[in-house]
Amino acid sequence: MHSTHIKGLIGELEFTSRLLKLGYTVYKPINSNSSCDLVIEKNTIFQRIQIKYLTPKKGMLRVELDRPKKRQNKYQYRGVDAMGIYDATHQSFYLIPLANVSNKSELWIRIEKPKNNQIKDIHLAKDYAI
Repeated sequence: MHSTHIKGLIGELEFTSRLLKLGYTVYKPINSNSSCDLVIEKNTIFQRIQIKYLTPKKGMLRVELDRPKKRQNKYQYRGVDAMGIYDATHQSFYLIPLANVSNKSELWIRIEKPKNNQIKDIHLAKDYAI
């Protein structure tokens, strides 16, 4: 089992590798206290990305959009444009624009289809896959 710090490093490296393979230019902030982990660019469009290493539970990934223990604002108010999710179990990658998520402290994305086939108000992982 890896420490939280090591998981974060693995997530950043795996996500960076994926972005490079998809043709993005990837920049890493020098300041470790930066509000984002990566800045990416493709077709002259820049985005500030916060990377999360997550493990699914019951077919879902829980994405925290704020840091209540650290008493910091939600990522979207700290200059982050999107959350980059690395699903370590399935080696999958998701890019979630924060403009699509407002006034929430967390977002659940479904890797597996709901058993009751509900689709309304469900965030399907496949919609964010990169």
